[in-house]
Amino acid sequence: MFKFIKETLFSTKTQTEKHSSLEVDTTKTDIQASTSSPSESIPFSSPIISEPTKRGFDNVFRLEKDDENVLRINQHQPKGCPRKVAEFLPIVGMTKENRDVGAKKFILGENRKLELRKQPDNPYDKNAIRVYGHCTYKDEKLTIMLGYVPREEAKKLVKFDELKATVKVMYYPTQSKNIGIRMDVWTKRNKTKATQEKPYKNIEIPIDQVDRNLLGKELEKDGFIDNAIELYELNIKEGFEGNGPYDRLAIIYRKREEYEEEIRVLKKGIEIFSKIEKTSPRSDVSPKLDKFKERLNKAEKFLNK
Repeated sequence: MFKFIKETLFSTKTQTEKHSSLEVDTTKTDIQASTSSPSESIPFSSPIISEPTKRGFDNVFRLEKDDENVLRINQHQPKGCPRKVAEFLPIVGMTKENRDVGAKKFILGENRKLELRKQPDNPYDKNAIRVYGHCTYKDEKLTIMLGYVPREEAKKLVKFDELKATVKVMYYPTQSKNIGIRMDVWTKRNKTKATQEKPYKNIEIPIDQVDRNLLGKELEKDGFIDNAIELYELNIKEGFEGNGPYDRLAIIYRKREEYEEEIRVLKKGIEIFSKIEKTSPRSDVSPKLDKFKERLNKAEKFLNK
């Protein structure tokens, strides 16, 4: 039987991520709501693993730039829900007392899993989606109410029939940093008919990079793949600082089995995002950079088959 603990996690600060086996100092893991505070020392250590291919799954790690309170983790995409519809979302909600007990146990626990439950009867927000955490803490199986999906994101996600979540990053509280958990959200794949490719046509190419991306997506939907490629390629040539054109080109070239082209695009994306990571406070840069590296590793394997 799962022991149910009402809990919440309120994450308002953006931090970073982690992965490999978590070494917990058992002399520091007794968590009491009355005495717990961000000033307590961090009761674990985790390895720094910069190379994405060495991180594996369900192991905690951190990057060299991460603070010691950061735990990153790669979890398998949920069974039956291969489509990612939200990335790096914070879990928000509830009180300090709740988040200081249950959320800490979830972070320090093992076999962590997230569960999303819609709350159509919520008197404050009919789109509310609760986030529960399942874990094993000190040999005890727990179910913990961690908090909620952010209101604006819940409004977009509630339309999907089935939603699942995976842990991305966890932040243990310290004197200067709040507790937090970031997650990815998944759903079922769209059942759409394959679009038949159409021959290249003459179009007016927008000057603005964002307009090119938007037009490229529309052209893809209508089957004008070569036109979309032209727009995306122009954006990456100009060093576009968003992931859109790199992702779309990588997908198109993978489907066409043009692995050398996919590798070229991904290397360009890694080059651009590596530069951004050094200078920008954007929280989305590191996860997207990791995604490029992981996809590059797969593309190189396909090429060498």
